[in-house]
Amino acid sequence: MLTNALGALARWSFRHRRSVLSLAALLIVACAAVGFSAGVRWSNGGYAAEGTAAERAEHMAQKFGAGTADLVLYARPGRAVDSRDVAAQGRQVTELAQRSPGVKSALSYWTTGLEPLRSADGRGALLRIDLKGDESQEARTASALVPALRAAAPRLALSATGQSWINVQGTAQAERDLFRSELLALPFIAAVLVLVFGSFGATLVPVLIGGLAVTGALAVLAVGTRFFPVSVFAANLSFALGFGLAVDYGLFTLSRYREERARGLSGEAAVVRAMCTAGRSAMFCALTMVWCMAALFVFPLGLVRSLALASIIVVVSCAITTLTVLPALLGALGDRLERFDPFRGLPWRRSPLEASVSPTWRRISVAVTGRPLFWAGLGAATLLSLALPALWLRPALMDESILPVRAEAHAVADRVRADFPNPPERQLTVVLPKTDPVAHSAALDAYARRLAGLPGQAGVSTLAGDYARGRLVKARQSHLPPGTGTLLVVFAAGPPQSTSTAALVGALRATAAPGPAYVAGVPAQIADTTAQIRIALPWWAGLMLGGALVGLLAFTRSLVVAVKAALLGGLSLAAALGLMVLLFQDLRLLGPPAGGGEPSLEITMPLLASALAFGLCVDYEVFLIARMAEEWQRTGENTSSIVFGIERTGRLFTAAALVVAVSMGALVLSRVTLLVVLGATMAAVVALDATVVRAILVPAVMQLAGRANWWSPPTLRRRGAAATVSLEGIDHHRADETCEAGRRTAGQQ
Repeated sequence: MLTNALGALARWSFRHRRSVLSLAALLIVACAAVGFSAGVRWSNGGYAAEGTAAERAEHMAQKFGAGTADLVLYARPGRAVDSRDVAAQGRQVTELAQRSPGVKSALSYWTTGLEPLRSADGRGALLRIDLKGDESQEARTASALVPALRAAAPRLALSATGQSWINVQGTAQAERDLFRSELLALPFIAAVLVLVFGSFGATLVPVLIGGLAVTGALAVLAVGTRFFPVSVFAANLSFALGFGLAVDYGLFTLSRYREERARGLSGEAAVVRAMCTAGRSAMFCALTMVWCMAALFVFPLGLVRSLALASIIVVVSCAITTLTVLPALLGALGDRLERFDPFRGLPWRRSPLEASVSPTWRRISVAVTGRPLFWAGLGAATLLSLALPALWLRPALMDESILPVRAEAHAVADRVRADFPNPPERQLTVVLPKTDPVAHSAALDAYARRLAGLPGQAGVSTLAGDYARGRLVKARQSHLPPGTGTLLVVFAAGPPQSTSTAALVGALRATAAPGPAYVAGVPAQIADTTAQIRIALPWWAGLMLGGALVGLLAFTRSLVVAVKAALLGGLSLAAALGLMVLLFQDLRLLGPPAGGGEPSLEITMPLLASALAFGLCVDYEVFLIARMAEEWQRTGENTSSIVFGIERTGRLFTAAALVVAVSMGALVLSRVTLLVVLGATMAAVVALDATVVRAILVPAVMQLAGRANWWSPPTLRRRGAAATVSLEGIDHHRADETCEAGRRTAGQQ
C-alpha cells in the first residue's frame, strides 16, 4: 500500500512538473519573506526546568522584591560610589529604571544601602532590575532599556550583564553566525556533490531540494514565534540540519534514479522506481528522526523543547520536499541532468551505473566479512572507548560563558565576580512567607545561626543583621512590619554550578525553619534543573531506543536487523556523549568554566546532539539495509548481500557524511559555545558512523548473524511483508511504469 502510494505520488509529480515547480517557486519566495520578517521575534532562553521548587520560590521572592535579577547594571564612575554627586545620579537612574515600561522592580546600592551591592573597593555599585513578561519580552525590554539608562547617566559608566542581556547578545551573535555558516557550508557541499555526481546538473537537484526545505522550515518557525517562544538557535540548527538531511535524501534518491536510467528505464519509470525504493527509505528515515526529536519533550527545558520542535519541522520539510518536488525537478531536467560534466573525457570518468559501485568499499566489506569476529570486536571497542567519558558527565546550565570572553555580558559578569565578595549569582534567597519577623524574632535568629553554620556558605543576611560562622556578627536596626513574612539571604562560598553549592541548596531545604521555607536563586534553579534532567534521562533513552526498534521492525520486517540497528544506534549515542565530555569538559577546548568552577558541560547540547546522532545513525542504517535486502531476496546469499549493499552505498555514505559534517561542522565557527559544541560533536559522530559503524560494525555483525538477519516474526510473515523494499517483476532492462506492491517474506523458504 505504501509503495503504491509513493509510486502514484511520484508519477503525478513527474507528469505535473510545471505546476509543482511553479508552486514550489512561489512558496520559496513567500517562505523567504516570512522567514526574514521574524528576526526580532526569536527568543533565547529556556535553560532552567519549569515547574520546579526553585521556580515557585522565585515567584514568592519577587513579592518581596528579592527575586533573581533579570538585568544587572554595573556602575564604575571612577570615584567612590558614596560621593554626593554619584549617589544622586545613582538614585535618579534607579528611579528612571523603576518607571520604565516593562520593568517590574529596580533597586540599587544607592536606594537600599545593601552592602552586597557595593564593590569591595567602594568604587563600584550594582543596579538590579527585574523585568516583566517571558524571556522574549524581557530581552526586548532590556535591549531598549540599557541604552536609555546609559544615556541618562553617562558619568556612571554603566555596563550590563544578567540573563536578559545575555539573551540579547546571544541572539545577535547567533544571527551573525548563521550568515557566516551559510557562506562556508554551501560551496563545500556543492563541491562534494559535483565530485559524487560528476555533473553540475545533477548537483543542482539536491542543492535546490535542500534550499527549499530549509526555507520552508524557517518560515514555519518564523510564524511559530508569534505564538510561542522559539529559540534563536533554532534558525542555526534549521539551516545546518535541514540542508544536511535534505541533501542526504536527495543524494540517495537521485543516485537510484540515475542508476535506473542507466539500466534502460524511461525517465518516468526511473523516477517511480527511485521513489519506491530510496524515497521509501527516506520517508522511514524522516519518521525515525521525528520520533528521536519528539522524545526530547520529556525534558522540562524550554530550550531543548524549542530545538526539538525546530528539528521536527525541518525533518518534515525535508521529507515533503523530497517526495513531491524531487520527481518534478527530475522530470523538468530530463536528459539535461547529465550535462555540464566537468570530468568528461577524463580516463577515470565512469557512467552513472558504474559510479554506483565502489571497488574500494567492496574490498573493505570483503575483508570485514572474512574476519567478522575480529572486526566486530575492534569496532565495538572503539565506540565503547569513546563512550567511556560519558560516565563522568557533569551537567551544567547555560550562563554568560556561551558568549565570547570579550562580549559585554561575559566580561561584566567576570568583573562583578572579581570585584564583589558575594556576587548576585551566588545568592540564595530563603523565603518564609508565613513567618512574622517580629513575633518569631528569636526563632528567626536561631534559624539564621543554623544556616550560618552550614558548610558551603559564606554568610547569612537578614533584616536583623548579618551572620557568619554560626553567630551574629553585625546587628542592624530595621523597621520590621509584623505579619508580612520575611526572608533571608544566604551567600554561597563556591560558584553556583559547583558540587559544594548544590550540597548547600540541599542543606538549606533540609534545615528546620520556623515556618514553611522556600529556597530561590540561581544555584537552586541549577540544582532543581539538574535533578529533573537526571529523572528524565532513562525515559528519554527508552523512548528513543524503543521507538527506533519498532520503526525499524516495521521497515525491515526483520527482528535481528532491527535490534542490531537500535543497539548500534544506542552505542553511537553513547559515543556522541562521550566525545562531548572528552572534548569540552575534560580537555576544556572552550576554555575554563565561568567563575573558576568545576569542569562541566552545558546539558542542552549533549541532549540535542545525542538525539540527532542516534537519528542519523538509524537513517543511514535504513538506506544500507534496503540495498542489502534487495540482493538477499534476489540471491538468498547473506555474504554477497552484505557486500552488495556496502559497495552500492559506500560512496554515497561518504558523500552524505561529508555533507552533514560540513553543514553541521560549520557551526564550529560560531562564537556561541552552544553551537560550537553541537557542530563539532555532530561532525565527529557522522564521520565516525560512516567509517566505524557503516564500514566495520554493520557488515561484521550481519555476517556473524548469518541467515538469521532475514528471519521475520510469524505475525509479520502472515501480513505478506518483505524484509525491506522489494519490487518484484521489474525488469531492469526495460521500462516499467509501475511499482509492484507484492513482496516476498525474506527468509521464508
